[in-house]
Amino acid sequence: MEYQYLVQVETIVGEMTEETFNTRREALCYATNYAKVKMSKVFRSGEILHEFNY
Repeated sequence: MEYQYLVQVETIVGEMTEETFNTRREALCYATNYAKVKMSKVFRSGEILHEFNY
């Protein structure tokens, strides 16, 4: 079964963005971009899978 992964990100400059990915790996790579990300959440089917705060 194919899932879509939604990533909500707050950048270090305070901007909130959302991106959708087809694979968990892509979603995690985007969510853990330490150089640009302050906080992020990864969702699948409306459920939080991962939450990161830096």
